[in-house]
Amino acid sequence: MNGGPPGGSPADAARPAMTRDMLDCLPGPIFLLDGAGRVVMANTACETLFDADPAVFAPGTNFHHTCRAVLQPAQTDATCAGVQEVAARRQPLFLSEVCIQHGEQHLWFALRAAPAPGGGKGAVVTLTEITRQKQLEEHLQHDAFHDSLTGLCNRAFFINRLERAIAGSLTHPGRQFAVLYLDIDRFKLVNKTFGHVTGDRLLMVAANRLLKAALDGDTLARFGGDEFAVLVEDVEGAEGAVAAAERIVSRIAPPFTLRKQQISITVSIGVVLGASSYAHPDDILRDADTAMYSSKEHGGNHYTVFEAGMRVSTARRMEMELDLCTALQSGEITVYYQPIVSLLSGKITGFEALARWRHPRYGMIPPLEFIPVAEESNLINVLGDLVLRLACERLTDLSAKFPDAADMSMNVNISARQFRQPCFVDGVRRILDETGVAPGRICLEVTESMLLENVASAQATMCALTELGIKVVIDDFGTGYSSLSYLQRFPFDSLKVDRSFVCSMTETRQNREIIRTIISMAENLGLKVVAEGVEMTEHRDMLMALRCEFAQGFLFSEPLDSEDLEAFLTNRNAEKTLIA
Repeated sequence: MNGGPPGGSPADAARPAMTRDMLDCLPGPIFLLDGAGRVVMANTACETLFDADPAVFAPGTNFHHTCRAVLQPAQTDATCAGVQEVAARRQPLFLSEVCIQHGEQHLWFALRAAPAPGGGKGAVVTLTEITRQKQLEEHLQHDAFHDSLTGLCNRAFFINRLERAIAGSLTHPGRQFAVLYLDIDRFKLVNKTFGHVTGDRLLMVAANRLLKAALDGDTLARFGGDEFAVLVEDVEGAEGAVAAAERIVSRIAPPFTLRKQQISITVSIGVVLGASSYAHPDDILRDADTAMYSSKEHGGNHYTVFEAGMRVSTARRMEMELDLCTALQSGEITVYYQPIVSLLSGKITGFEALARWRHPRYGMIPPLEFIPVAEESNLINVLGDLVLRLACERLTDLSAKFPDAADMSMNVNISARQFRQPCFVDGVRRILDETGVAPGRICLEVTESMLLENVASAQATMCALTELGIKVVIDDFGTGYSSLSYLQRFPFDSLKVDRSFVCSMTETRQNREIIRTIISMAENLGLKVVAEGVEMTEHRDMLMALRCEFAQGFLFSEPLDSEDLEAFLTNRNAEKTLIA
């Protein structure tokens, strides 16, 4: 066989079966290059896909010239340099993502350059379309800085803007800003009375009214739950900050109708005027939160401008931390269990363990109040171990009392502090040994952000857990900062679709499409999918149509204490007996 262009043609070393006919049978673009980076062969998919002169794919064409014809200019040099390194055998592999214009579309491809077979110089360049994945990545990146329910900015975006405002006030002492931190009064009562679906709709209405109350240049964010924050830049002293608070109170006040129910809401607002004494966003938000709680103590529907003397209210938080320390020793911390249901069979496949605190003076303290206190101290490690132990003991007890429970699993949430402990895996192993629970029945739920704080450490911890047989679940999927690529880097068993997507899927087509894409992606990766926050039969039916395997939510059961859980399982067994 005569040689091709100098530099070592891949065709000289390739197996005889690597013919033009074989390459043309492949759906994606493929280039064979010689050692000098010249095209030896390109399959017909290249000419079909790329809107370029076929001459740029002809044998002998420099691949750099080909790239200039089909890639975006900013990508050309780096891509060609990487491919050339592989063709010259200076690098074993080159991976990149490139964008190609196809008609009016922008298509994304994963480019892979590998050495030509046979040991000589040259490269095989393949392109695999990843447009759909990139679109979802872009959406998730958007969601990393926006609240999925209301569309407002989220805490991360707000803090970034606040940091800039602080820096501006330090360099320009005459420039002032204000932060308004607000909470919807009696929102938990609305949720309890009308349900979480109506509660979410109320939040969307509130967000829309806040937007109308804001001025151009204001930054409005939802921090989570029923808490919002507004950054007013270039404010005209305390009077300007107060005027902003009054606009919000006035705009929120009129009643509105949700599901034929007329609802009136009010807000409590804490106002902090930015000054050079503040150096960090957390300090401002702390004081704004303190002022907001002062407004609540006035009965709500009120705004309070922060004063230094208000910091004494932090004593309450310290009191809670001390009480929590006592609670962990005295049995005040209990665990409630919410069933996870198979949408195909209707059977209960497991439970999620949820910490609850029954305070001797204050009654039930919501997890949203005591979990942050625990996380800010080392108590979260003690709390996490206690919840895991109680959940394992309950699983063992249920298996003895209910034959059907022998195959059920238990999901337990893990905090970032727990996960980062060097002895975390050993502690989990010890609890399983002492309670007699098989590792395969335990699913530990982690969040996306936890894994990305230290990828190498997170991978080591997860590998150690999976070696024990423990399953790892990614919780609140779609709400973090990461791209989809990390799903392939960690040994997950399943992922849980965040309830914010599920709750609004009946009204928002975009959320339905996100859920559809997540389920399809999970199937391709061999992951199970659990949908959280299923509260309506419409949610269940849509999820079943999308081929979602598992779900949990108030439609099936609210979280139950141990006694109610046994009664729940007893009643289900009785119903099955009657049907049989």
